[in-house]
Amino acid sequence: MKPSGYDFLVLGAGIFGITTAIALRKRGYQVGVLNPDHLPHPLAASTDISKAVRMEYGSDTEYLKMAAECMEVWLQWNERFQYPMYHPVGFLLLTPDSIESPEFSFELNCWQNLQLHNFQPQRLDQDQISQRFPAFKHKYYRDGLYHAQGGYADAGKATELLCEHAKTLGVLVHEQATAQSFTIKGDQVLGVQTKEGEKYLADHVIVCAGNFTPYLLPELQPYFRVTGHPVFHLKPDDPTSFLAENFPVFGADISNTGWYGFPYHPRERVVKIGRHSLGLQLHPEHDPRVVSPQDHRDLREFLKNAIPELARAPIVNTRLCCYTDTLDGHYWIDRHPQIKGLTVGSGGSGHGFKMGPIIGNMIADVATGGTHQWSSRYSWRDLSIDTVQKEEARYKPSH
Repeated sequence: MKPSGYDFLVLGAGIFGITTAIALRKRGYQVGVLNPDHLPHPLAASTDISKAVRMEYGSDTEYLKMAAECMEVWLQWNERFQYPMYHPVGFLLLTPDSIESPEFSFELNCWQNLQLHNFQPQRLDQDQISQRFPAFKHKYYRDGLYHAQGGYADAGKATELLCEHAKTLGVLVHEQATAQSFTIKGDQVLGVQTKEGEKYLADHVIVCAGNFTPYLLPELQPYFRVTGHPVFHLKPDDPTSFLAENFPVFGADISNTGWYGFPYHPRERVVKIGRHSLGLQLHPEHDPRVVSPQDHRDLREFLKNAIPELARAPIVNTRLCCYTDTLDGHYWIDRHPQIKGLTVGSGGSGHGFKMGPIIGNMIADVATGGTHQWSSRYSWRDLSIDTVQKEEARYKPSH
């Protein structure tokens, strides 16, 4: 590190932060990372056994293209790190009626746009669904799409390996260093002070602090909200029906129910089921991350109707996965409009992890004064309280 501090100081060692640090270090900069706990942080969204990697974004073809680009890099990372960070087990979308019905526009748009971009999803009728994926209730789902190009990332392990890689490149990672405030002179950031009483100098600070981003930068609070989403780990008596060849990553009428899930995890020996919705707004530090009794009842009702073999399986772990939501559901990647030397790379909005292979380069391009082919959409913007959350896969309850 030079006497005046780092060229770039990154706040947060989740998927956004650590890939940004790697991208900057590869460009020759002196880079430091502050992380408020040990790596990976136990409460970070990146710390999980699995995150979906999918191209299916309905009518949003930009996300489709971004995800397709990322999948190629995920496979390259598997080879580079000699570890299956990414499991290409396929992605399945199911609906209880034809996807041509108006309420399934998300799935229909996925079907049409994948083909338009020269991918080859398979359309499945109810008999094919029952034969290929027997864990789902016989003929409960009448239509479906299976896309072999998709799967899940072993999220916590991937983040851990990327952190180790960053260190080998010369990134200095400071654990148990909790950013509290910025040192600013005039309109120029000079560094960061931590809750632990340390000061770190830097020419440029990049906030990749996930849930804590709008608390470090209160001017973002009107545009951000932290939301909790229930996740369950279930232990089936017999895992056979839930092995990846029989049970890929899936969305079960996801835009109308929120339910999604993963195959039997070979290391953790559980099936993970979650709900992707507008969620419960909370404070990331002061509010408990507890799955509610109603969430439990909703899960059991879903499983009884859709995956009977799991309906009575014991739940061995639960968590609220906390999203860093922007009001419109898009990332927030831009230099601060008033403070020089300060960049934000946040707003994962529940679908950021899969973009890890490109997100760091995007943030690095913006922080160094350039642009990225995808970055204009995620620039600093004014959003109103009436802004509509745009990700089509999200379940939006009517009440």
